[in-house]
Amino acid sequence: MGDQCDTVAAWIAREIVPHEAAIRRWLARRWGHAVDVEDVIQEAYCRLAGLASIDHIDNPAGYFHRTAHAAASDLMRRAGIINFTLMTRIEWSDVMDGEPLPDQAMEASQELERVRGLMSALPDTCRRVIELRRVEGLSRKETAERLGVSENDVKNHLVRGLQKVMKRMAEQDARMDGDEQADAGRKAERIGKHRPH
Repeated sequence: MGDQCDTVAAWIAREIVPHEAAIRRWLARRWGHAVDVEDVIQEAYCRLAGLASIDHIDNPAGYFHRTAHAAASDLMRRAGIINFTLMTRIEWSDVMDGEPLPDQAMEASQELERVRGLMSALPDTCRRVIELRRVEGLSRKETAERLGVSENDVKNHLVRGLQKVMKRMAEQDARMDGDEQADAGRKAERIGKHRPH
């Protein structure tokens, strides 16, 4: 139990305390007329310190913000202040979220699939060197031992493989840019033909 308390305390110090000033400002702006900001912060810290586990928390800043919001709401409810306003969408936009947006995640996934497809065309040893060095993070020595090649071979395979992948990506990009320009030209021609003179 003591180890878990130490873990939670260290997590609070590392992940929550840096956001305290921003939460204080938000509380003062939003709730300062109705609650004591110090009481809300203290209550939020007590709730966080009482957590049995922090494993479920992906966004510490957002969790702290929501905990402070709940603490302020509860303190107002206990004080008999019933007519308090809800957070506006603009205020929720101040809550930081480290997760990528869905379109960013999809774009990254597509780019990863593109790179995997290009790597599949590489010779096996070259592909494995890139995977072990860049994906699994092995050292040059560890990669050489695992594949049964020299460290110099690992270096050469890595350089040549990455050059081939980068070259093919540049070629694909150039083709796509050319196709887009050609499509734009065809559209411009169609528009010009249908335009009354």
